[in-house]
Amino acid sequence: MTDTLEQLGRVRRHLSSIEHMIFVSCKFTRTTEMLRKVMETIVTGYEYFFTLAYATYVGDEDLSNASIHHKIQILTDSLSQRGIEIDLSDYFLLKKLLLSEFDSIGEYRKNLCMVSYIDGEEYIINLLKLHEFYGKLKEACASLNAVVV
Repeated sequence: MTDTLEQLGRVRRHLSSIEHMIFVSCKFTRTTEMLRKVMETIVTGYEYFFTLAYATYVGDEDLSNASIHHKIQILTDSLSQRGIEIDLSDYFLLKKLLLSEFDSIGEYRKNLCMVSYIDGEEYIINLLKLHEFYGKLKEACASLNAVVV
């Protein structure tokens, strides 16, 4: 139980660092590298969440040979059985966006954004979109508070 509380503390600290990056760092450093850094940090936050949520909701089921897609599907099923509906698809989208080529629009300006194309679909990443990604991660992490504490 102590290990679980430590992991929850790490998740909370990580959420605070993402919040700082979005509300402070991005305000003063308007570059695509900063946007990408926030996206990477959100992906890491999802991975922290997955580790803790998997241990909390799924347990000791041995899936060492399973793909990440399969593990997340099992976690999603386990969460929905408990009445917790969380969309974890942003994790995969962020991973794809970080691997894709992008164009920068408005670098060093208030309207900074990145434009990426994945499978012919255009994705525009700006501060508003980062807020959305962060909001979904924060909502997912909030589901842990009731169970762990």
